[in-house]
Formats: sequence, structure tokens, C-alpha cells
Amino acid sequence: MKKNLLLAVAAFGMLFLGACARQPVDSLSPSAADDGRWQRYVAARQTADGPYRIGMSLRFGEEGDTRRVTALLWGNDDAALRLDVMAGVGALVASVADSGDAFLLYAPRDHVAYAHEGGNKPLLKIGVPVPFELSRLSALLRGRFAQVFGTAGKDARPEGAEGNLAYRLEGRPGGLLTLDAQGRPVRWREKDGREQGWVMDIDYDDDGLPRRLKLSHDNGKRAIVLIKDRETPAAPFSDAAMRLTLPADTRVLPLERFRRIGD
Repeated sequence: MKKNLLLAVAAFGMLFLGACARQPVDSLSPSAADDGRWQRYVAARQTADGPYRIGMSLRFGEEGDTRRVTALLWGNDDAALRLDVMAGVGALVASVADSGDAFLLYAPRDHVAYAHEGGNKPLLKIGVPVPFELSRLSALLRGRFAQVFGTAGKDARPEGAEGNLAYRLEGRPGGLLTLDAQGRPVRWREKDGREQGWVMDIDYDDDGLPRRLKLSHDNGKRAIVLIKDRETPAAPFSDAAMRLTLPADTRVLPLERFRRIGD
């Protein structure tokens, strides 16, 4: 179970590849090859503000050794988020609360919680070798792409036979971002060169929202995320629904010690 917890949370870390600070819109400078799609990308807000709940499944690992978990992500905005990760038939593996400045992960089977304060990508401290934040996954799944990849893109160039354009990103996260004719990201590559690092391909549903994320790394790691359902609650989640309350006998450790799970 401990191994599953580490794998599940680490795999979800792969989903937050787009960690980056927001860039001013006037910093973008696409080349003449751009046909206005970069502006459409920057302006995209595919969902309204307000509460949301997203159910997903994740298959991850390496060839011949994969795992499958399900997860539920919810919040009223991108500032305070909750995430539950389940394995098997509804067996809770981990619960996460993330407010940006405070991060808390609870492992119910072990009665242990891991806490971190500060906004310097706390999930990196559990050994995930890519930059990410939970708020970036939320923004990506809700079609707020500029919050994920930034607004500083340049040197647009044709890619593939579908009429896509690839832009070199300035700042963080950097790399290459490929947009379709509608200005939607369909691929992000961590590096522009022979060493690819992380690559993320994005497929969309009929509403123009991501329905499938396919992640791969040149070290052999793979993950596929499928969005199973989306809900828009009529009222915002209460403070109690957003709070991660720990049982009285829970040991609380610094997140730096998360690597010791499974030892």
C-alpha cells in the first residue's frame, strides 16, 4: 500500500508539467507565421468561474509495470484545492489539500500526514523530477491554458500535416507548445532538441475541454489520464468540504520525509 501511495502521488505529479508564473499578455511575440491563434490561446477561458468537481482515472508506470488509480479533484477556484486518490474499489490512498502556500498530504492507511509551507512547488519534494503545482492541473483541465504555459511565445513554425503551429516558450516552463487552428494546446515538449524530457499530448472533448492527457518521458515513464466526469455544483464548496481534517492520532511529518515511505 505504501508503494502504491508513492507511485500514485508521484504519477499525479507528472500532470503538473505546466508550472509557471503568469506572464503579462503584452510579452507575447509570435512570428509572422502566426495567424492569430496565439491570441486565441491567451484569451481562452473554456469554463466559467465558480465551483467544480472533476473525476479522472490514471494509468501510469513503465512498460510491463503499470498501475491504475482514480482521483477526484474539486475546488471553488485555483487557489484552494482538494484531491482524493483511490486505488482498487474506492480504497482511499491519499488525500491532499493545497492552498498554494500550505500543502498537506494524508495517508490514511499509515495514519501519517506530510506538511509543507511555501509556494515553491512542494510536490518536487516527494521526488517528482518535473516542475508542477496542483493549481496548474486545475487550470489545464478547465481550459485556462495561459495559466499553465504562460503568455510569452515566439518563433511560430508549422508542425505536422494538420496545420498546427509550434511556439517556443519564453520563461517557465519553457520548451515548445503546439497549438491547433483553434488555439488549443495539443502538445507540450519540455525541451526543444534531441533530449525531449517530458512530452504531453492533449485530446479534447466536444466542449473544447481536455479529455485525455498522454504523458511520456525519455526515461521510459508513461501516464495516461482520462477525464471521466465533470460537475458544476450549484453552490460553492463549504470551508468544511475544502478542509483536510486529520484524526487525532495522526503523525505529522515534514514533506521532506515523504521519501521514507516504503522503507
